[in-house]
Amino acid sequence: MLGSENKQVVFLFTDAHVIDEGFLELINNMLTSGMVPALYADDEKDVQINAVRDEVAKKGLVDTKDACWNYFVEKCRANLHVVLAMSPVGETLRTRCRNFPGMVNNCVIDWFTPWPVQALESV
Repeated sequence: MLGSENKQVVFLFTDAHVIDEGFLELINNMLTSGMVPALYADDEKDVQINAVRDEVAKKGLVDTKDACWNYFVEKCRANLHVVLAMSPVGETLRTRCRNFPGMVNNCVIDWFTPWPVQALESV
């Protein structure tokens, strides 16, 4: 979908979704390298490669297996937008940011604080 159909997707992941800290390792990999290792089995990977092979050739690139895979990954990177929504209350976020540096180094952090009543009324 992201690479072969060229559709933009938002992946929203909140702290409520963290059932296992291993999920954050996958998120960290997506943020730092744009890829989750071993996400696709070889046969699934071949399907994705073949889906973009013609497009790679039309762009004038050599349509080797590696070139097609790299093209697919780059299209996925361009089309996937990861949104993390986590509470800053307590030590949990601080610990996660230390353990998974992609959450800090490869993200834009927006801190939302409570709005004053006057600002809420004027909006």
